[in-house]
Amino acid sequence: MAIQKISKARISDQVYQQMQDQIVNGDWRPGDRIPSENELAEQFGVSRVTVRNALQKLAALGLIETRLGDGSYVCQPEARAMLQPLVPAAFLTDNSLGEILQFRRMIEGPVCGEACRQAGPEAVQALSGLYQEMADNRADLRRFADCDYRFHLEMARLTGNSILIEMYHIVQEVMKSSFDRVVLARGSKAGLYYHGRILEAFSAGDAHRAQVEMQAHMNDLYESYLRDFK
Repeated sequence: MAIQKISKARISDQVYQQMQDQIVNGDWRPGDRIPSENELAEQFGVSRVTVRNALQKLAALGLIETRLGDGSYVCQPEARAMLQPLVPAAFLTDNSLGEILQFRRMIEGPVCGEACRQAGPEAVQALSGLYQEMADNRADLRRFADCDYRFHLEMARLTGNSILIEMYHIVQEVMKSSFDRVVLARGSKAGLYYHGRILEAFSAGDAHRAQVEMQAHMNDLYESYLRDFK
């Protein structure tokens, strides 16, 4: 993929985007030394300052590393580096809470089913411990909400899929400002009910039932949002 000359509109964004594309598309591969600031400035037709800003952004996202006196190298890509830009995008959305709940409604059922298929006795014991923490904190809804999140994160972890795990972290980051008010409005009863049924399915090794119970939980949560928060 050839680097293209940059137009004047949003120059720094265009430089960054093209450089990111070089990495994502595999034109610049992990371990490759990328062109110098001078070379990139000439290829893009922009100033070195603009190129340097783009390099700093790529480094902040973990896509490249700069070695003093040796230039910049492409890092092994990780899920967090690729997905992190979703966080500010979601915060800028007027309906961020609704979209996150809708997103969870679409993915959490299958995630739960796959987690159940992968779960051994130790994993079931860990989920049981998290459920007990939820029950113990049923009157402290902010702590209850944190236990609830960790229960869902543990299921994502059980799938062994790094992208799913990072997506769950991102979902939590976006929901921090609004999750408490949802739990405060709903209380702990529904969460305990559905998580208890999900845990029963895990204990029985029934992946289909686990997926069905999680889907029911997400449907209930989203319908509550539409009813009480729209």
